[in-house]
Amino acid sequence: MNLTDKYIQYLNQVSWIVAEIPLLVPPAIVAYLFYPDIDYHVKLVIVGFLSVVVALFNSYIGVRAVFKKDIETTFNFLVLPFSMAAFVLCLGFI
Repeated sequence: MNLTDKYIQYLNQVSWIVAEIPLLVPPAIVAYLFYPDIDYHVKLVIVGFLSVVVALFNSYIGVRAVFKKDIETTFNFLVLPFSMAAFVLCLGFI
């Protein structure tokens, strides 16, 4: 079992509180970067870049799960993060 499979298995089996940090926080930070009145500091740019990398990796896992027809992984890695990003975008522009 490689490291990606261990990561997927861990996040699918842990509680919601533990899984929300790597799954929901990165897309929320990426969506926050599109907020219209934001000052881009070096720290925010670095955290944003790392969040983009994590969000892309989780999206890759979610797309791969769609082709494997794994419903739980698709929901955790694709549906939840994108819904969180949409929620943060809606809050930012209201």
